Amino acid sequence: MNYLFPDTIPELYRAYTNLKPLSNLYPNFNNWYFDKVIPGILENKDKLILLENKSGIIGISIIKKGAENKLRCVRVNEKYQKKGYGLYLIDKSLELLNDSKPVVTVAEEMINQYSRIFINRYDFDISYVYNGIYRKSKLEYEFNGNKKIKEKTILF
Repeated sequence: MNYLFPDTIPELYRAYTNLKPLSNLYPNFNNWYFDKVIPGILENKDKLILLENKSGIIGISIIKKGAENKLRCVRVNEKYQKKGYGLYLIDKSLELLNDSKPVVTVAEEMINQYSRIFINRYDFDISYVYNGIYRKSKLEYEFNGNKKIKEKTILF
């Protein structure tokens, strides 16, 4: 099992093909990835962490280091889920961010998968619950936030 940090367009596109299922939860996912993540990686503002074995990609994490550190994305391929690989990715992300409580948001469909880990293992705090931030009438949970996202409906 190896951590890789892809930074070329072909490698970043290969990672994208594994992240594409997230576009069901985030309608502007493709634009976000190609217009923000890839330029951020090429400018060394963001980092994509790829966990891989000889069979292929196990999972991917995307982080943003800056004034507000963010754990932007954690995705483990379906056949490797519930085997601890997500924890490896989160641990590596926190290490590279040098931050034990970066901002992270989670879609309502995934909150049950992440909330116990984020709260019990990492001691993350739920900051806000947004309604309709990415999809109409869908909740998005923010952990470790320090400011509200403007022009969105905040429930908590």
